[in-house]
Amino acid sequence: MQLGNDDFVPVILGTNLNAYNISRSLHEAYGVRSLALGRFAVRETAHSGIVQVRARADFADADVIVGVLDEVAREFPDRTLLLIPTIEFYTNVVLDRRDDLDERYVVPLPGRDVTDRLMNKTDFYRTCAELGVPHPETVIVGPNSPLGDDFGTDLPFPYPVILKPSNTDIYPRLDFPGKQKVYVVQDAAQLRDIAGRIFVAGYDDDLVVQEYLAGDEAVMRVANTYSDQHGSMRFAACGQVVLTEWDPALVGNNNAIISVRDDELVASMQRFLDGVGYVGLANFDVMHDRRTGLRKLLEVNLRPGATSYYAMAGGGNLLRPVVQDLVYNRPVPFTVATEERLWLNVPYPVVRRFAPKSLRAQYTSAAKNGKVHTLDYAPDLSRDRRIDIARIDARHTLAYFKYAKTRSQ
Repeated sequence: MQLGNDDFVPVILGTNLNAYNISRSLHEAYGVRSLALGRFAVRETAHSGIVQVRARADFADADVIVGVLDEVAREFPDRTLLLIPTIEFYTNVVLDRRDDLDERYVVPLPGRDVTDRLMNKTDFYRTCAELGVPHPETVIVGPNSPLGDDFGTDLPFPYPVILKPSNTDIYPRLDFPGKQKVYVVQDAAQLRDIAGRIFVAGYDDDLVVQEYLAGDEAVMRVANTYSDQHGSMRFAACGQVVLTEWDPALVGNNNAIISVRDDELVASMQRFLDGVGYVGLANFDVMHDRRTGLRKLLEVNLRPGATSYYAMAGGGNLLRPVVQDLVYNRPVPFTVATEERLWLNVPYPVVRRFAPKSLRAQYTSAAKNGKVHTLDYAPDLSRDRRIDIARIDARHTLAYFKYAKTRSQ
């Protein structure tokens, strides 16, 4: 079966759920089959008719990745190759080795002058302040900061606070007891303990200490955007988080989102992205500050979010403007996805059982308009694929029951 069409071939770095998000969006828009490259074949993209997976264990080496991409370029000499990374590591490889790739690949990523301001959270919050974009109050802790007994006692905001790494490329590759993606810290002693353990584990960049915006999923929003090759935001989709991941190792991921209209958030993102001359796909984490009523940007990822298919549920295809702009070089109309539907990465009964009661009326209403599960795609439901999806759903369901016991203690 042919990859891509006569004009272009989508090449995805990663074989995970995000790879399937992207493949499904491209298949719905253009009827094309994508190529996904990564270290392992996983169930999310297994036995699929819309994405071909090529996996090799040494795909964590940048030279190997570039070598494989060179082989793919020789395999398709007469078609445009659209390259889309799905995680920070692959994004960084593409940015670092772009001179080796640009001749053959088109990539929905900004240049280094922009990415250096955004990938590090320290610089991201500084940029927000410069552009007047709402963001949480923040204190930066460097790797050489003294962690004495008075450290953390004079923060400009009260405990509990949020602690997270500024560098999301280095941190995921570390391994140490009690590691989490984000930490909720109760006092100065705990802040000193966690920060110390992170630095001892080999992390050598800034840590971000941030005001804690209280609330359950009701205060959490996400957004995905595309800015064209001229640095103008042309697509946006906002989502209200309904159910987050409860596994401590996966905290920060979402499993149910309502696609919503949010004009205030769209305006903030446009001011931010156009202000830095951003080009390409972006994914924002956002919190609603109930004290001020502001939507505050927490971070930006230079790639589509793993849950970005909620944009399709909202009536907007995130990948269509990418192809129109970079493959066909056509003007991209300004589009905001506003239809209210429920996107799922777990069975709906799991949402009804574990999502906050404060969101029940909203997600029930959205579900009546339509429920969309990324992996449940009618043109791609072979017998083996149905079994894979059932196993994935069962794994997620059991995890919620497991961690519900922990959370109740």
